[in-house]
Amino acid sequence: MKRNRRIFFILWILSLVGISFFGGPVSYGFFVMLTLTPIVSLIYLVCVFAFFRIYQELDGKQLVANHTVPFFFTLMNEYWFGFAGIRVRFFSSFSTISGLDDGTEYELLPKTGVTKRTSLVCKYRGEYEVGIKSVEIQDYFRLIRLSYHNRETLRVIVKPNLVELSNLKSIDLSQTMARESMQNQTEPDVLVRNYEPGDDVRQMNWKASARSGQLLIRKRTGEEREGVAILLGTNRCSKEQKEYLPVENKMLETALALAYFFARKNILTHVYYGAGELVEKNVSAVSQFDAFYESLCAIEFREDASETDFLAQAAGRQEIFQCKTAFLVLHEWTGAALEMLRLLRENNVFAIACLVRDDDPKDVPDGKMPGVSILRIGTDEDLTEVTL
Repeated sequence: MKRNRRIFFILWILSLVGISFFGGPVSYGFFVMLTLTPIVSLIYLVCVFAFFRIYQELDGKQLVANHTVPFFFTLMNEYWFGFAGIRVRFFSSFSTISGLDDGTEYELLPKTGVTKRTSLVCKYRGEYEVGIKSVEIQDYFRLIRLSYHNRETLRVIVKPNLVELSNLKSIDLSQTMARESMQNQTEPDVLVRNYEPGDDVRQMNWKASARSGQLLIRKRTGEEREGVAILLGTNRCSKEQKEYLPVENKMLETALALAYFFARKNILTHVYYGAGELVEKNVSAVSQFDAFYESLCAIEFREDASETDFLAQAAGRQEIFQCKTAFLVLHEWTGAALEMLRLLRENNVFAIACLVRDDDPKDVPDGKMPGVSILRIGTDEDLTEVTL
């Protein structure tokens, strides 16, 4: 286009020199023709803009991240003369379209169209626009180019991908499935609970029963300890969509992958997250997972949420410390995260901190913490290749 403009400008200067020194109908005719060319080209572009149509369609408006869906679009010329030099540009930050180059030029004959059928993949969970972002049109002489935003974009709601993990290398699965540990069976705790029919009377706390006036039985450390707890932070890490979408997508993907792994083994999983107050969602079998998945898809990440406040609320929930294993799925490393890990270990809960971020956080302990595993998960990493 720059070359055509230079050639046109040189020709226009020569025509101006011609009428200045030679005159005559030929020189004036050549000058008028060149002068009117940009005006005619601009009128042509206005007609293209007015009578050019885009039709695009996806197979559904609710998609799943990293799942391919059929996508097609049609470029239609509804006028009586041909259009040339039309290009479409696609949204590419959060989605990809297979087999199409947005640098391809299309030429449309009068009253005809071009249809392209392909597939689209959304990268991240969230709500955003996909498909054709803008259109570029240029005249036949390639002197003027106009670009305008597509007025009928496709806005989709994308759910997180469900990754099926084959194993978890960071934990002893037999210990997670066990209801009681051998150590805890021999170390009675000072905690008591109301007697229930069938309890071993040898564990009756007679002194506490006499003081309270009701039968109380000793609770052992680890009694009724079962399952897994997943603490999911819901603080939005940035105001920029291109920064927070990958992080939120991978955090939900990690939590869902862990929950699905344990559900397939019929291990009770408790997921806790902040939504003003601490919210708990449970799943213990594959048959329950669809409803559980939908509930986690609806989680809202907010800028005013605080991972520190969330962990402080979680520290006050005794049932979290009655689980065998706990996962912290966060994007920040704070003193509150370190304190939560310490409390979990003091209560004999094996803890794994999953930090979803692309850089190495500061102040993370260099050495291994006893009973604690700290993992960094990149926003574009494949969970099946991460040592969870």
